[in-house]
Amino acid sequence: MNTDELLDRAGNLKEALVVYASSPGFARRLSQAMSDFSGLGGGEQNQWAEAVESLLYDPDQGGREPLLDRYLRTNKNIEPDERLVYEGWRERNVIGVFRVDARKGARLSLHNLIDQMDYDSYATAGAEAISFVQRGGYVMTRLVPIGDLWTISGTMRLFGPRDLPGVKTLAASLLKRFPTLVFNNPAKVEQGRRIVGEHHTTFLNLFDAHMVSGTGADIIAAYRGFLDACSEASVAANPKASALVTAAEQIAPDDSFPPDLAESDDVALYHHPLMGVSFLVCYGQVEAAHRTPPANAEDPAAEVLRGYVEDKTVPGYVLEDLAAKYPDTVDAAYRAALSSPGFRWEHDGVALLRLHKPNFTRDKELPGVTPVPSSLIDEYRRLS
Repeated sequence: MNTDELLDRAGNLKEALVVYASSPGFARRLSQAMSDFSGLGGGEQNQWAEAVESLLYDPDQGGREPLLDRYLRTNKNIEPDERLVYEGWRERNVIGVFRVDARKGARLSLHNLIDQMDYDSYATAGAEAISFVQRGGYVMTRLVPIGDLWTISGTMRLFGPRDLPGVKTLAASLLKRFPTLVFNNPAKVEQGRRIVGEHHTTFLNLFDAHMVSGTGADIIAAYRGFLDACSEASVAANPKASALVTAAEQIAPDDSFPPDLAESDDVALYHHPLMGVSFLVCYGQVEAAHRTPPANAEDPAAEVLRGYVEDKTVPGYVLEDLAAKYPDTVDAAYRAALSSPGFRWEHDGVALLRLHKPNFTRDKELPGVTPVPSSLIDEYRRLS
């Protein structure tokens, strides 16, 4: 297909998704998504369009799958070639705040302030639809691929060159809400992995293990000690970084920890070599359930194990780690907790985690630390 044919096709395919996302069955989710975008301003029409985009491409706050995933899963009548396009949108869509470097016909040359990548992008509605976009200005939008092209999906928020301070704040807010946006850039993935790897070494040097346990108060103190140790290591490697160091009590004040963690007698601080830090309440009880399997599903130990399985905030790798630690008893633990006599962790564990952990696959690929672009650091820190 030539460029015009590809753009027409993208426009038609996108229209089908918008009709789907704005259907009555998703009204409640759409209303919540509009509320989520209200803090970014831009008027009700922009909020509606951005809410539709978010529903299509992003998991909601409850961890439910993006509607594009649902559309692909439930609609068996999609033509194979169209399905390939939609799958490309699911895997490679890019939401960002972009500097407009050039405009020619229906094409915009854009530089993303978040992932620091350049995108030649096309308006599916043609040159007239972007005739008002100002070179040297900024736009907030989402891009999706078709063929070798990037196309503009949904609405665009427009800003002039003099709006740069507010634009930076908007970009930092977007990155704060969706930390993985920066990882569209492969170099940022490698940078994030390097940072987490350095933090993991610091954690191991500090605690002689990848996990430390104790009361909530113990773990808060341990975490702050870890933050200070990371800062010290950063300054040792680069003395200029001392100007960016923030005290651990400011990064992690008392009110940043939920009461159930702070008041618990059973908390673990876990550091993964790729994903970084996790706080795990009742970890000792869950480990005990692996070591000594519960008698049946009504056993309190079975209940706490099910809670870890179903809690989307508990990383899947924590349960994988426990399964590897207790290979002789893990099957019995899950058979009792799930009332599933035939359960075998070796065969059924991955499927169980994929069902309950929306980020299970991502946790094996992307680092848990976001490398913030230097141009956005000040705004990002002010939002923290």
